[in-house]
Amino acid sequence: MKKLFTKYKSYFFILLATVGFFVGCQNLFETFGSPEGNEAKYPLFLLTISLVTIYMLPMLVFIRYLAKRYSISQSLINLSWLLGLTANFAFSEIGHEIVGYFWLHIIKADEQFLNDWGAAVSAPFAEEIAKGIVVLLVLAILSKWSLKNALVSGMIVGLSFQVIEDCIYVFNDMFKQNVDGFVTILERISQAGASHWTFTALFGVGAATLFIKNSGLSKIRSFLFLFASIFLHFLYNSPFNVGSVTLALMVLNFTCFLIAFKSVDSLTLSKESNSLA
Repeated sequence: MKKLFTKYKSYFFILLATVGFFVGCQNLFETFGSPEGNEAKYPLFLLTISLVTIYMLPMLVFIRYLAKRYSISQSLINLSWLLGLTANFAFSEIGHEIVGYFWLHIIKADEQFLNDWGAAVSAPFAEEIAKGIVVLLVLAILSKWSLKNALVSGMIVGLSFQVIEDCIYVFNDMFKQNVDGFVTILERISQAGASHWTFTALFGVGAATLFIKNSGLSKIRSFLFLFASIFLHFLYNSPFNVGSVTLALMVLNFTCFLIAFKSVDSLTLSKESNSLA
Protein backbone atom coordinates (compact mmCIF):
# COMPACT_ATOMS: atom_id res chain seq x y z
CA MET A 1 0.00 0.00 0.00
CA LYS A 2 2.84 2.37 0.87
CA LYS A 3 4.60 1.64 -2.43
CA LEU A 4 1.34 2.17 -4.31
CA PHE A 5 0.78 5.55 -2.63
CA THR A 6 4.39 6.60 -3.28
CA LYS A 7 4.02 5.71 -6.96
CA TYR A 8 0.73 7.48 -7.51
CA LYS A 9 0.81 10.19 -4.82
CA SER A 10 1.17 13.01 -7.34
CA TYR A 11 -2.07 11.88 -9.02
CA PHE A 12 -3.75 11.66 -5.62
CA PHE A 13 -2.79 15.25 -4.78
CA ILE A 14 -4.04 16.49 -8.15
CA LEU A 15 -7.31 14.55 -7.72
CA LEU A 16 -7.83 15.95 -4.22
CA ALA A 17 -7.17 19.48 -5.45
CA THR A 18 -9.52 19.01 -8.40
CA VAL A 19 -12.34 17.72 -6.19
CA GLY A 20 -11.74 20.59 -3.78
CA PHE A 21 -11.86 23.08 -6.65
CA PHE A 22 -15.18 21.87 -8.08
CA VAL A 23 -16.87 21.34 -4.71
CA GLY A 24 -15.66 24.76 -3.58
CA CYS A 25 -17.04 26.37 -6.75
CA GLN A 26 -20.37 24.64 -6.22
CA ASN A 27 -20.54 25.83 -2.60
CA LEU A 28 -19.80 29.41 -3.58
CA PHE A 29 -22.28 29.42 -6.48
CA GLU A 30 -24.97 28.05 -4.16
CA THR A 31 -24.13 30.64 -1.49
CA PHE A 32 -24.08 33.72 -3.73
CA GLY A 33 -26.89 32.40 -5.94
CA SER A 34 -29.49 32.30 -3.17
CA PRO A 35 -30.76 35.89 -2.86
CA GLU A 36 -33.89 34.93 -0.87
CA GLY A 37 -36.07 37.06 -3.17
CA ASN A 38 -33.77 40.08 -2.89
CA GLU A 39 -32.31 40.00 -6.41
CA ALA A 40 -32.51 43.79 -6.63
CA LYS A 41 -29.80 44.07 -3.98
CA TYR A 42 -27.06 42.55 -6.16
CA PRO A 43 -25.77 45.91 -7.49
CA LEU A 44 -25.52 47.31 -3.96
CA PHE A 45 -23.86 44.08 -2.82
CA LEU A 46 -21.21 44.35 -5.53
CA LEU A 47 -20.60 47.97 -4.61
CA THR A 48 -20.27 47.09 -0.94
CA ILE A 49 -17.82 44.22 -1.38
CA SER A 50 -15.69 46.35 -3.70
CA LEU A 51 -14.42 47.98 -0.51
CA VAL A 52 -12.23 44.91 0.10
CA THR A 53 -9.81 46.57 -2.33
CA ILE A 54 -8.87 48.84 0.58
CA TYR A 55 -6.82 46.01 2.05
CA MET A 56 -6.44 43.85 -1.04
CA LEU A 57 -4.29 46.31 -2.98
CA PRO A 58 -1.63 46.80 -0.25
CA MET A 59 -1.54 43.05 0.33
CA LEU A 60 -1.10 42.33 -3.37
CA VAL A 61 1.82 44.77 -3.46
CA PHE A 62 3.39 43.06 -0.43
CA ILE A 63 2.92 39.58 -1.91
CA ARG A 64 4.39 40.72 -5.22
CA TYR A 65 7.39 42.12 -3.37
CA LEU A 66 7.97 38.82 -1.55
CA ALA A 67 7.48 36.86 -4.78
CA LYS A 68 10.26 38.87 -6.42
CA ARG A 69 12.48 38.78 -3.34
CA TYR A 70 12.29 34.99 -3.14
CA SER A 71 11.94 34.29 -6.88
CA ILE A 72 8.60 32.54 -6.37
CA SER A 73 7.32 30.82 -9.51
CA GLN A 74 4.18 32.19 -11.15
CA SER A 75 2.69 28.69 -11.17
CA LEU A 76 2.80 28.56 -7.36
CA ILE A 77 1.17 31.98 -7.10
CA ASN A 78 -1.58 31.08 -9.58
CA LEU A 79 -2.34 27.70 -8.01
CA SER A 80 -2.42 29.24 -4.53
CA TRP A 81 -5.03 31.77 -5.66
CA LEU A 82 -7.03 29.16 -7.58
CA LEU A 83 -7.30 26.68 -4.72
CA GLY A 84 -7.45 29.40 -2.08
CA LEU A 85 -10.59 30.85 -3.63
CA THR A 86 -12.28 27.47 -4.05
CA ALA A 87 -10.89 24.36 -2.33
CA ASN A 88 -10.49 26.30 0.91
CA PHE A 89 -14.25 26.30 1.36
CA ALA A 90 -14.76 22.68 0.37
CA PHE A 91 -12.27 21.46 2.96
CA SER A 92 -13.34 23.94 5.66
CA GLU A 93 -16.98 22.90 5.28
CA ILE A 94 -15.98 19.29 5.96
CA GLY A 95 -13.91 20.48 8.91
CA HIS A 96 -16.83 22.46 10.35
CA GLU A 97 -19.08 19.40 10.10
CA ILE A 98 -16.54 17.26 11.96
CA VAL A 99 -15.89 19.86 14.65
CA GLY A 100 -19.62 20.57 14.95
CA TYR A 101 -20.36 16.88 15.46
CA PHE A 102 -17.66 16.74 18.14
CA TRP A 103 -19.13 19.60 20.17
CA LEU A 104 -22.79 18.70 19.65
CA HIS A 105 -22.78 14.91 19.95
CA ILE A 106 -19.61 13.96 21.83
CA ILE A 107 -19.01 16.86 24.21
CA LYS A 108 -22.71 17.81 24.09
CA ALA A 109 -21.97 21.44 24.85
CA ASP A 110 -24.92 23.52 26.02
CA GLU A 111 -26.56 26.10 23.78
CA GLN A 112 -25.28 29.12 25.73
CA PHE A 113 -21.68 27.96 25.43
CA LEU A 114 -22.05 27.42 21.69
CA ASN A 115 -23.64 30.84 21.24
CA ASP A 116 -20.77 32.54 23.07
CA TRP A 117 -17.82 30.37 22.11
CA GLY A 118 -18.98 28.30 19.11
CA ALA A 119 -17.03 30.30 16.53
CA ALA A 120 -13.92 30.33 18.71
CA VAL A 121 -13.80 26.58 19.31
CA SER A 122 -14.73 25.48 15.78
CA ALA A 123 -13.36 27.84 13.11
CA PRO A 124 -9.69 27.79 14.23
CA PHE A 125 -9.52 24.01 13.81
CA ALA A 126 -11.80 23.59 10.79
CA GLU A 127 -10.47 26.54 8.82
CA GLU A 128 -6.76 26.54 9.66
CA ILE A 129 -6.38 22.83 8.98
CA ALA A 130 -8.34 23.23 5.73
CA LYS A 131 -6.20 26.15 4.59
CA GLY A 132 -3.07 24.28 5.68
CA ILE A 133 -4.10 21.33 3.50
CA VAL A 134 -4.47 23.69 0.54
CA VAL A 135 -0.97 25.11 1.08
CA LEU A 136 0.51 21.61 1.33
CA LEU A 137 -1.35 20.56 -1.82
CA VAL A 138 0.13 23.49 -3.72
CA LEU A 139 3.64 22.61 -2.57
CA ALA A 140 3.13 18.90 -3.29
CA ILE A 141 1.59 19.26 -6.75
CA LEU A 142 4.34 21.63 -7.91
CA SER A 143 7.12 19.94 -5.92
CA LYS A 144 8.07 23.31 -4.46
CA TRP A 145 8.97 22.21 -0.95
CA SER A 146 10.62 25.20 0.67
CA LEU A 147 9.76 27.55 3.53
CA LYS A 148 9.73 30.62 1.28
CA ASN A 149 7.12 28.96 -0.95
CA ALA A 150 5.11 27.89 2.09
CA LEU A 151 5.15 31.45 3.45
CA VAL A 152 3.98 33.11 0.24
CA SER A 153 1.45 30.40 -0.57
CA GLY A 154 0.11 30.61 2.98
CA MET A 155 -0.36 34.36 2.67
CA ILE A 156 -2.21 33.99 -0.64
CA VAL A 157 -4.40 31.10 0.53
CA GLY A 158 -5.26 32.95 3.75
CA LEU A 159 -5.96 36.22 1.96
CA SER A 160 -8.19 34.57 -0.63
CA PHE A 161 -10.16 32.85 2.15
CA GLN A 162 -10.41 36.19 3.94
CA VAL A 163 -11.83 38.00 0.89
CA ILE A 164 -14.47 35.36 0.15
CA GLU A 165 -15.46 35.11 3.82
CA ASP A 166 -15.91 38.90 3.97
CA CYS A 167 -18.16 38.69 0.91
CA ILE A 168 -20.18 35.88 2.50
CA TYR A 169 -20.69 37.87 5.70
CA VAL A 170 -21.93 40.87 3.72
CA PHE A 171 -24.15 38.67 1.54
CA ASN A 172 -25.80 37.05 4.56
CA ASP A 173 -26.42 40.46 6.14
CA MET A 174 -27.93 41.99 3.02
CA PHE A 175 -29.85 39.08 1.54
CA LYS A 176 -30.83 36.98 4.56
CA GLN A 177 -30.86 39.36 7.52
CA ASN A 178 -32.04 42.36 5.47
CA VAL A 179 -29.60 44.72 7.17
CA ASP A 180 -27.01 47.15 5.83
CA GLY A 181 -23.84 45.37 4.76
CA PHE A 182 -21.63 48.47 4.97
CA VAL A 183 -21.20 48.16 8.73
CA THR A 184 -20.10 44.55 8.40
CA ILE A 185 -17.61 45.18 5.61
CA LEU A 186 -16.08 48.13 7.46
CA GLU A 187 -15.69 46.01 10.59
CA ARG A 188 -14.02 43.29 8.56
CA ILE A 189 -11.72 45.76 6.82
CA SER A 190 -10.67 47.27 10.15
CA GLN A 191 -9.20 43.90 11.19
CA ALA A 192 -8.03 42.73 7.77
CA GLY A 193 -4.43 43.82 8.31
CA ALA A 194 -3.78 40.94 10.69
CA SER A 195 -6.31 38.14 10.34
CA HIS A 196 -6.60 35.09 8.07
CA TRP A 197 -3.53 35.75 5.93
CA THR A 198 -1.34 35.88 9.05
CA PHE A 199 -2.89 32.70 10.51
CA THR A 200 -2.37 30.71 7.33
CA ALA A 201 1.16 32.01 6.76
CA LEU A 202 2.04 30.73 10.24
CA PHE A 203 0.29 27.39 9.70
CA GLY A 204 1.78 26.95 6.25
CA VAL A 205 5.35 27.50 7.44
CA GLY A 206 4.83 25.28 10.47
CA ALA A 207 3.23 22.45 8.49
CA ALA A 208 5.75 22.61 5.64
CA THR A 209 8.64 22.37 8.10
CA LEU A 210 7.40 18.92 9.13
CA PHE A 211 7.71 17.68 5.53
CA ILE A 212 10.98 19.35 4.54
CA LYS A 213 14.24 17.66 5.45
CA ASN A 214 16.83 20.02 6.88
CA SER A 215 14.52 23.01 6.60
CA GLY A 216 16.61 24.99 9.06
CA LEU A 217 13.72 25.43 11.48
CA SER A 218 13.48 23.26 14.56
CA LYS A 219 10.48 21.01 15.04
CA ILE A 220 9.68 22.90 18.23
CA ARG A 221 9.42 26.17 16.33
CA SER A 222 7.30 24.54 13.64
CA PHE A 223 4.83 23.29 16.26
CA LEU A 224 4.83 26.73 17.87
CA PHE A 225 3.84 28.26 14.53
CA LEU A 226 1.06 25.69 14.14
CA PHE A 227 -0.18 26.32 17.67
CA ALA A 228 0.04 30.09 17.24
CA SER A 229 -2.11 30.06 14.08
CA ILE A 230 -4.91 28.15 15.83
CA PHE A 231 -4.62 30.02 19.13
CA LEU A 232 -4.60 33.45 17.47
CA HIS A 233 -7.63 32.47 15.40
CA PHE A 234 -9.32 31.32 18.61
CA LEU A 235 -8.71 34.73 20.21
CA TYR A 236 -9.86 36.47 17.01
CA ASN A 237 -13.24 34.64 17.14
CA SER A 238 -13.64 34.78 20.92
CA PRO A 239 -15.84 37.18 22.92
CA PHE A 240 -12.58 38.83 24.05
CA ASN A 241 -12.17 40.45 20.63
CA VAL A 242 -13.87 43.75 21.42
CA GLY A 243 -12.76 47.33 22.03
CA SER A 244 -9.11 47.92 22.82
CA VAL A 245 -8.46 44.17 22.94
CA THR A 246 -9.02 44.05 19.17
CA LEU A 247 -6.06 46.35 18.56
CA ALA A 248 -3.88 44.33 20.93
CA LEU A 249 -4.81 41.11 19.11
CA MET A 250 -4.00 42.66 15.73
CA VAL A 251 -0.57 43.69 17.01
CA LEU A 252 -0.03 40.19 18.41
CA ASN A 253 -1.11 38.55 15.14
CA PHE A 254 1.17 40.72 13.05
CA THR A 255 4.08 40.26 15.46
CA CYS A 256 3.79 36.48 15.21
CA PHE A 257 3.71 36.76 11.43
CA LEU A 258 6.85 38.92 11.51
CA ILE A 259 8.63 36.27 13.60
CA ALA A 260 7.75 33.61 10.99
CA PHE A 261 8.70 35.95 8.16
CA LYS A 262 12.07 36.84 9.69
CA SER A 263 12.78 33.16 10.35
CA VAL A 264 12.07 32.22 6.73
CA ASP A 265 13.78 35.30 5.35
CA SER A 266 17.04 34.77 7.23
CA LEU A 267 17.17 31.08 6.28
CA THR A 268 16.39 31.83 2.63
CA LEU A 269 19.00 34.56 2.30
CA SER A 270 21.55 32.43 4.14
CA LYS A 271 21.03 29.52 1.75
CA GLU A 272 21.27 31.81 -1.27
CA SER A 273 24.52 33.36 -0.04
CA ASN A 274 25.99 29.92 0.65
CA SER A 275 25.07 28.74 -2.83
CA LEU A 276 26.88 31.72 -4.34
CA ALA A 277 29.98 31.21 -2.20
